[in-house]
Amino acid sequence: MAGNSNEPGRTVTSKLAAILVAFANGRDYTLSELAMHTNLAVSTVHRLLNDLVRTSLVERSDANTYRPGTCLREMPYVAKAATLRERGPFVVEDLAASLHTTARLGVVEGVEVAYVEKKAGVEPGTLFPNPARLPLHATAMGKALLAFGPRSLSRVISGCDLPRYTTRTLSCPIDLERALQKVRTHGFALSDRELHPGAGAVAVPVFDVDGRAVAAIEVDVASPGLEAVEVALPPLLTAARCLRRELTSTVSLRRAVEPHGHPLAAAAPTRMRA
Repeated sequence: MAGNSNEPGRTVTSKLAAILVAFANGRDYTLSELAMHTNLAVSTVHRLLNDLVRTSLVERSDANTYRPGTCLREMPYVAKAATLRERGPFVVEDLAASLHTTARLGVVEGVEVAYVEKKAGVEPGTLFPNPARLPLHATAMGKALLAFGPRSLSRVISGCDLPRYTTRTLSCPIDLERALQKVRTHGFALSDRELHPGAGAVAVPVFDVDGRAVAAIEVDVASPGLEAVEVALPPLLTAARCLRRELTSTVSLRRAVEPHGHPLAAAAPTRMRA
């Protein structure tokens, strides 16, 4: 994991950012309140706050609460929304490192999946834009995007000639729709030797602040059985939620400070179940 993190999908930088953004509303926090607000472990928040106190970005009061320090209050602040292109590769890298397997993040492009990928090991991951494409109907992340995306997309795909890559590829629109219904019911998608013989994957959607599926994350598994799903699903769900939080934190901040807000942010102009 990036920064030796025990929380999949979250780098040290993203944790620091979550804490600093929390202070943008100008209020004081206790240690436990800040941990709950940022969805970080209390021990992690305590360690990072100690570093921030030493830099004068955060102050500790006599009441054992924390508040923005003078340096932070006086710092001009412009919130720039994180994007999938920026944050996606980091999440993929963290998943690949934590699960020791290939991880991908994909978005719909036309009737295919545009994606970035990171294999386990030292080989560098790919970045957007990446010319590689994968089929929606024969991949786990493609099925997650179809299941939770607009119904018009699944209708378009069902009306296309679905290529058969292996004997297990769902090339019949009726079979595909049945599979998508299972994905909607369970909240995750599987691919079992549908694109390549002997290859499987587990995927979950990534939602934006309005609950729309804007991407999907998948990891390779030898066989998508119950044991593999139980291992892969928790870090996938955590990564998807963390990515959603990073993508929406500046949106929420901007909504909170317009037209009035804390001086720190005054210059700011951006569902899942197993």
